[in-house]
Amino acid sequence: MFPVKSSLKLVGSVLGVATDKDSIICMDNFYNISTFSKENKVIDKVLQLSKEVEPLHHFSKAVAISYTTSKIAMGFVKATKGVVVTTTPEIAPIAQLTWQKLAISKAAFSHEDDYLATGGEDGRVLLYSADNYQLVLSMPPLPDYISSIAFSQDERLVFAGCFGKSAMIFDVVKNDLVATIKTESLIEDAFFYADNTRLFCVTKEGQTLIYDVLEQKFIKENLLKGAWLTRCRPIAGEEFALVGAKDKQLRIIDLSDNTLSDSIALEHSGITTMRVEDNLLYLGFSDGTIDIADLNEAKEEMLELLNNNDLKGALGLIQSKNIFLQTLKEYRTKLETLWKEMLAKAIDLLAKDQLQEATAVVEPFMLDQRKREEFDYYWQQKEAVAKFMDAIEAKNYMEAYKLVEQNAYLKETVAYAKLEETWEKSFEVSKRLLFQDPQGNLVKAQDLLRPFVTVKSKKDVAMTLLRNSDKFVQADKEYKAKNFVEYFKLCDRLPFLKETLIYRSAMLIGDQIAQRVNACENQNDYTKALEICKLLASMSPFKTLADEKAKTIQIKLDFAQACKERKLADAFKMAETYFELRSMPEYKKLYDDFKRYEKIAFGFAATGNGKATLDNLKDYLYIEYWRDKIAAILKIAYLSEFMLNAPGKEGAQPDICWKETFQYYIERYGKDEEIKKLANEIGLQDVLDSIPFDGNPKGYLTTIVADSLLCIDNQPLHQHEENDREEQ
Repeated sequence: MFPVKSSLKLVGSVLGVATDKDSIICMDNFYNISTFSKENKVIDKVLQLSKEVEPLHHFSKAVAISYTTSKIAMGFVKATKGVVVTTTPEIAPIAQLTWQKLAISKAAFSHEDDYLATGGEDGRVLLYSADNYQLVLSMPPLPDYISSIAFSQDERLVFAGCFGKSAMIFDVVKNDLVATIKTESLIEDAFFYADNTRLFCVTKEGQTLIYDVLEQKFIKENLLKGAWLTRCRPIAGEEFALVGAKDKQLRIIDLSDNTLSDSIALEHSGITTMRVEDNLLYLGFSDGTIDIADLNEAKEEMLELLNNNDLKGALGLIQSKNIFLQTLKEYRTKLETLWKEMLAKAIDLLAKDQLQEATAVVEPFMLDQRKREEFDYYWQQKEAVAKFMDAIEAKNYMEAYKLVEQNAYLKETVAYAKLEETWEKSFEVSKRLLFQDPQGNLVKAQDLLRPFVTVKSKKDVAMTLLRNSDKFVQADKEYKAKNFVEYFKLCDRLPFLKETLIYRSAMLIGDQIAQRVNACENQNDYTKALEICKLLASMSPFKTLADEKAKTIQIKLDFAQACKERKLADAFKMAETYFELRSMPEYKKLYDDFKRYEKIAFGFAATGNGKATLDNLKDYLYIEYWRDKIAAILKIAYLSEFMLNAPGKEGAQPDICWKETFQYYIERYGKDEEIKKLANEIGLQDVLDSIPFDGNPKGYLTTIVADSLLCIDNQPLHQHEENDREEQ
């Protein structure tokens, strides 16, 4: 059941919905902005921004609502400018967005509301500071209208897709292109997850796609036939995705394998917007309806059923009260915990031709497609299961194990587990007898092992025990003395020892030691972790694991030391090279420090003060890692300075040679859309057009770093000279 708590109704198609402390904020395609009381869902404020402008398309994405600051950003049909509106204390415009060349087709706020991104019909994606809505940077252009924009949770990465079936991922921190993506379908919406290493996408053609950001390739694809997908959002700790479409279905996708977990029939068609806040799902539709559903409806009742292992009751609750309960971690954990046991019972019932009883045992698990397919497979193999159980009952172990070799799924049965238990018990008892009296107890040991010596997988180890019992005794002594180094050396020399129960126990102990390494690493106790790695490396099955872990820990130690000694170039180089450093507090501080200086520098750049901008970034100025980012900030400083010194403007410097000035800019950034727009606005388009070359978008890498690009009295540019960093 879809757990709708309440509904709202707008005049036009719902293009945005979000909440702040007290209100639900909405906007429709007729530019009507409304706020409703969270408590009683009564309308509080309303304003129509424009009655004359053509309404936005009913599936337009040119509207974005912030996460925490009660702001709405939007574009208008056939207009190059957008507007930012606040809804508190009253609904009112507060800023214009002026840098798009053509109309805005997509807008999005970052998750912490630090940035606003707009994409246009010109294929350009622009990033604005949400502090003052000044332009921060422009991303490389795409070949068609922008159809989708998504920020990573840490606001570092931006995904942008276009109608031309191409997309990109851009690193805002470094001002660098991460990946160029070609698709066969138009990506309508997307989100980052898994620590921003994966990207989930939905397409117009009904595909759900998972893209590996690190490997830069699509790793999973699924087709929902006949569906035009429109929106997607993560839920349940990023384990599942909700996918909306133009039809009357809301789909739940399992992100572990990109499969359809379930679908929900809705009363309205055409999902135009989707928001999840405080466990409430806000669904906006093209007919103006907003449904508000409680994702945690009946959760406590569900947990009580799970505590009692009542999966049948849990399934009934999902179907009758809240379909989203199937995404609860506690429910999924309980399913996995009980599945093997219940499946084994069902298989045994199938072998006895008790089909109805077998179906009843697995019924509570059948919402899970993988488990449904697994049970169906065993249903089709009933005959082989029956033969296997007959062989065990007749103690024809050779035939039983032969059937296992032919049908690996038989290892999932209760009967197989009991068969292995019989073998292990016979082997251990034989071993003890031979240890007590190798000659006197030989016949007893032979009798115990006789049923297994004809079994191909058991014959070698059984015969080896009868002939080399002293080796097994020696291995047992080393194990009991906890001398695992010597124990594993002995097992490497005598591979038959690896077929024993004790070897499996020793491997579990090795795994526990490996977990101790992880625990120490998690607590940043790297010295202790390295000590344990030395012990682990002396145990041959774990040497590779231990060596790799020790290498990672040493890298973390080196990185922490570089940060402590302020060796910034080394620290950032390591941070770029080793992804595992991103979980360290030193990594966060390293980037937080830069962001603090960047914010101050950007304030100076917005006022056209290039020197103060550079002085505040002096510690990072010649670090390769930051060259693109600093160049982007400087670009804002240069453009702002040009605007402040426009011909005829009060306070402008005299005797500026604008042709030389523009040439300096083009040498560094190329003849881009920003300089074209500025030249036109300040009446110098003819000067720009007189420059015959287009320059290099990354020319700043090979030119001098200058405080200003203004050419005064034809004087050459001067290299930046460092002063003490200015503070605000």
